[in-house]
Amino acid sequence: MNDFELKKDKWLEEVANECHKFALKTDLDFYALQTPIVLNPEILIIGINPGNSGKYSNYLIENNIDRRKPDSLYYSQNLLVEEANGWTDGMTQVRRKFREIFFTDLLFSKLQNSVMTNMIYFNTQSSEDLKNLNIEIEEYCIGKTLELIEILQPKNILIFSSNTTLLKKIGIDNIQQIGDYTKIGLLNKRNVCAIPHFSARGYNTEKIRNKVGEEIIKYLK
Repeated sequence: MNDFELKKDKWLEEVANECHKFALKTDLDFYALQTPIVLNPEILIIGINPGNSGKYSNYLIENNIDRRKPDSLYYSQNLLVEEANGWTDGMTQVRRKFREIFFTDLLFSKLQNSVMTNMIYFNTQSSEDLKNLNIEIEEYCIGKTLELIEILQPKNILIFSSNTTLLKKIGIDNIQQIGDYTKIGLLNKRNVCAIPHFSARGYNTEKIRNKVGEEIIKYLK
């Protein structure tokens, strides 16, 4: 097993164990990634939070287990670009919207070799609901996401949020507006590109998503 695999497995084990403890107190389910975990992805895409309200107790009962396992924190397929094999993943509309952002061959090739995670791993209906989370949970998840960045060594980082206050809260500084929809900044001394969430009110059209794609391609390595 190489160094990357060792670090990845250690990270997954730590997140599963610590988030299990938090989840027993909050009864909020959690997960981290919507793709496989690969070294040097073209883009690490970071969402702010999983957008639902699933309970941890329900997940455990439905799966007849006593805790989430590390291998449940990611997928074996990149669900941003392909349907899941053998089960319904509910991602059809999400894939369509991603394809409207990554609408050129070059953009789509980068999406095909991407990793997507969340900054906060616990279910909340919206980013506004993050204020209801214990600060210890927020700090832990943000810290582990920064650690994941160092493990993955992505070529580019793309964050789904245009809220400057929220971007600063998760540690992004030197934020600058560089397009109609795009901001850039620094996260732990790494360049990041921030765009509105693909389903956010006011941004949920194919025309706008195409425009976002045109803006970010100028800043992707």
